[in-house]
Amino acid sequence: MSALTHRSRTRLLLTAASAAIAALSLTACADGGGVQSEGPASSSAAGEQGGGTPQEPAGEGKSGSGNGNGNSDGDGINAVPAGSAADKDGAEGSAASGSRSGKAGRKPVTCSAANTEVTVTEVSRPINHLLLTATNTGTAPCFAYSAPLLRFDESAQSALAIVEDSKPQAVVTLAPGESAYAGVLTWVPDGGEDLRSQRLDVLFAARNGGSTGSMVKLPLPGEGVTVNDGAAVTYWQTDVESALTW
Repeated sequence: MSALTHRSRTRLLLTAASAAIAALSLTACADGGGVQSEGPASSSAAGEQGGGTPQEPAGEGKSGSGNGNGNSDGDGINAVPAGSAADKDGAEGSAASGSRSGKAGRKPVTCSAANTEVTVTEVSRPINHLLLTATNTGTAPCFAYSAPLLRFDESAQSALAIVEDSKPQAVVTLAPGESAYAGVLTWVPDGGEDLRSQRLDVLFAARNGGSTGSMVKLPLPGEGVTVNDGAAVTYWQTDVESALTW
């Protein structure tokens, strides 16, 4: 073989080898087998594979750690949003509980000398009238039944009549601090002999009739008041005007 022929064959082998190497390089690039950089390039590649939307980093999104988006600790799946049915049920339950506890007051009792303060005053109008006031000084509501049971001192008649037309539609109930009123007519024309009385004795009526508690003895204004057999008292009223109507 001549030297020329040997050089030609060598060139052909080198050319074929170069072509093979080039083919292998193209195949490696197509398969992704080349050397790739780390970091951002990797995230970019992941985004391209997911349709252009970057994936959430691990530990964010549903992690539930306070992130300023209103999420609380936990994954947020079991959280009850405000205004939901469960939230309303809880609120209504709390309100109902508060309402029940608010209504749970002390049991009402009968008004008597033990839980009231009783006063008597002389009024300018109508004439020949006194105003009796009973104020609940206890810690429980009390019922002021019927009318006060009155008697002027021993120099006068024993018991005052009750004005039946003054009967209210319901028993007067006094919360602590509230007052009931009764008008006392001291005399009427042609009511018999006029006497001077300096004291008024007061008893509270019991629920089923009769009296309850001890007697309250009230001094009358000034040097006493004129009384006769026409004296009478109204039922307990919730206001002064109603008490002084008769």
